[in-house]
Amino acid sequence: FTSENYTDVGKFQASYSVLKDDLGNKYAILFFPYFQDVSFAESELNVFLSTLYQIYFIMLVVAIVLAYFMSRFVTRSIETIRLKIGQTGLLKKNEKIYLKNATKEIDSLVNSYNKMIDDLEDSAKRLAKTEREQAWQEMAKQVAHEIKNPLTPMRLTVQSFQKNSGIISNEKKNKINDFCNTLIEQIDTMSKVATSFSDFATLPKTQLEKNDIVDATKKAVEIFEQNNITFETSSDKIFLKLDRAQWIRVMTNLIKNSIQAIPYDREPEILVKISENSKNVKILVSDNGFGVSKSNRDKIFEPKFTTKSKGMGLGLGIVKNIINSHRGKISYKSKNKKGTEFTITLPK
Repeated sequence: FTSENYTDVGKFQASYSVLKDDLGNKYAILFFPYFQDVSFAESELNVFLSTLYQIYFIMLVVAIVLAYFMSRFVTRSIETIRLKIGQTGLLKKNEKIYLKNATKEIDSLVNSYNKMIDDLEDSAKRLAKTEREQAWQEMAKQVAHEIKNPLTPMRLTVQSFQKNSGIISNEKKNKINDFCNTLIEQIDTMSKVATSFSDFATLPKTQLEKNDIVDATKKAVEIFEQNNITFETSSDKIFLKLDRAQWIRVMTNLIKNSIQAIPYDREPEILVKISENSKNVKILVSDNGFGVSKSNRDKIFEPKFTTKSKGMGLGLGIVKNIINSHRGKISYKSKNKKGTEFTITLPK
């Protein structure tokens, strides 16, 4: 056992142990006195705590510095995004954001913003295109109205003058008839132009009903059967939601364009082909005509565009409007002086 003892020197502890012989008899007691000095332990503890405090302080400073630079990095990225978003507009030229060494979250946000910019540009292009088409339709309606109003009385006046010229000599009468016929022909031409504008401006509402597109296309092809047109189809009957009258108009326009695009010294090769899959019906109209030059390829569906000496260039504009009203797509590829191929895709 141990005990604490006090002397003039100070406090000390003593340990006592009992010694026994082999028979278990006690024969001596060992006494071990020692003074208790904790100053060394206290000194070591103070050194340890001081070192620990220093380590914690250094770690705290490092953490604060890292937090500062990381916050600056994140804040700078977010500030860049904020500025770009503030500058974003439907009618502006918007710029995408490109950041180096961004965090995963910031990078995801930047990708979302860049995708939004792409979608916004597409929307702006569609809006501008729609506005142009609406402006053309409004102008076409006004032009048709202004032209048609005076044409009928002009035609009637010329015809009346032609009938009432009986007292004139035959030679003069023939000249008057030629002159009147020329005037009537020009008036009819102006009337056709006005009708084209009116058709473009007042395209009837699409009536989608279940129709056989093969049969409807055949009707359009038969109109031009003397022009060496090849008609192919993957099935005898293919049904889908279709405005039959508008579809015949589309095919008539495309086939007519193909015929007019072929030079007189070239044997016509016009192909109309229909194929289908589980989701879509694809219609192809190709020819071996002049083709479309590279400078005109971006304008081909614009209402005012035409390469013909006659006509107002409204045909393909009307065709595209009809295809859009059927929720379809129309595209083309062309080789200059070798031919053009139009492809229409309609959903089933």
